[in-house]
Amino acid sequence: MKQVPEFHEDFYIPIPLDINNISAYSPFVAPQDHLGNQGVFMAMAVFMFFIFIGGATINILTIVCTIQFKKLRSHLNYILVNLAVANLLVAIFGSPLSCYSFFNRYFIFGATACKIEGFLATLGGMVSLWSLAVVAFERWLVICKPLGNFTFKTPHAIAGCIIPWISAAAAALPPL
Repeated sequence: MKQVPEFHEDFYIPIPLDINNISAYSPFVAPQDHLGNQGVFMAMAVFMFFIFIGGATINILTIVCTIQFKKLRSHLNYILVNLAVANLLVAIFGSPLSCYSFFNRYFIFGATACKIEGFLATLGGMVSLWSLAVVAFERWLVICKPLGNFTFKTPHAIAGCIIPWISAAAAALPPL
């Protein structure tokens, strides 16, 4: 007789279930068919596969082109490369795991891998958002304050690359 694995302490189902064996619905133990039919999961797996292929390809090209061509090494492009690295982190570590999990209809890698994948996806996502905020601030300076006494230079761009990683790591680490 197959024994159901122990229920994980961090497990939470946001919908009320009328069942005695709640661990049968654990996302680490059994397919999550109560969340949608198999077609929905397969469509999401295909979508995540395309996100992985497209995201990895485009972000690798961005990084390689910026390294290869010296004309692309400007202070604004430092931030865009930072954005590409963060997006590559999500594309490489988040999308394939999600694709495989959607294909199987549950997260087969276990609770520890779930936390690590969540950390990496959160880290990459937050760095991406903060990098876009830095780009928006730089564009605001150029457009709204063209004759101001502050110019966005390389040290500012480097700070705009480092600070998002520190703040995102501080926000993403606690669940680990």
